[in-house]
Amino acid sequence: MMKKFGITVLFTVFITMLTGCQGWFNSIPKDTVMVKNIPQEHQNNELEYEGVLSQDAVKTLSIQAVNTYFKKKLVIDLVQFEIMAIDQNKLKELLNEAAIAPQPMQRRTQQKQMPFTSELSGISGGLFNVTLTSSDAPAVVYDIVLNAKDGDILKILRSYRESMAMPGESDGKVFDYADRFIEEYGSYPLSELTGQVDLTRWGQAVEVYYTSKEGKDLKYCVMIDFGSHEVVGFSKDVMALLSYYSKL
Repeated sequence: MMKKFGITVLFTVFITMLTGCQGWFNSIPKDTVMVKNIPQEHQNNELEYEGVLSQDAVKTLSIQAVNTYFKKKLVIDLVQFEIMAIDQNKLKELLNEAAIAPQPMQRRTQQKQMPFTSELSGISGGLFNVTLTSSDAPAVVYDIVLNAKDGDILKILRSYRESMAMPGESDGKVFDYADRFIEEYGSYPLSELTGQVDLTRWGQAVEVYYTSKEGKDLKYCVMIDFGSHEVVGFSKDVMALLSYYSKL
C-alpha cells in the first residue's frame, strides 16, 4: 500500500513539473529569434590594411618578373635583394604631392586636386620596392615595385648605359616599340589606351606615356633605350602617375 502511495506521489510531482515548465516554454512564442541590438560602429574612411606577401614571395615574384620581361634565367641563389616596404600613409603622401601638381592633360597654369581612393583601394597593403642584382652581372640593376597584397608588378626598370648621343624627337620608332610591348605584356588592350606623344620624355631612356581612351588617367609608361631600341622598363597605374612626377 505504501509503495503504491509513493508511486502516486512521484507521478503527481512529475505532472506538476511538466505543467509549470510548459508555462515557461510558452512564454517565448514559437519561431521567435532572440537578438541583441548591437549598434553599428561609425564608418571609417581610412582604407583597411590587410595581409601582405612574405619576403620569400616578393623575391620569387621579382625574379619571375625579370625573367619574363627581359628574357633572363635568373635563379634565387645567385641574386641579391634589397627590399623596402612603402606603407599606405607614405603612398598617400606621394599621391597628394602629385595631386597638387599640374596634371599631364591640363595646361601648365592649371591645378587640380584629385582623389586617389580608387588607386589606394587596389593597393591597401602598400608597396614593396625591390632592388635586385645578379652575381653573374653585378653591374646590371633591376628596380621593381610590387603591390604588397597580390604581387602585381607595377613597375620594373633595368639599368642602362648612358650615351653621349642624345635622341631627337623625330624618331618615331620608339612609339612602335612601345606599342608592341603593350600588345605583348600590357594589362590593358592597346585599343583601350591612347598614346600621348606630347607627354613623351626624350632622353637616353625615352618615356612613352599612355592614358585611358578618354585621356583622363595615366595608365602606362614604357621606357625604351634609345641606342638599342630595347624596352628597359615600364610602370603602370599608380606607378605611371608617380613616375611621371618623379615621386618614386
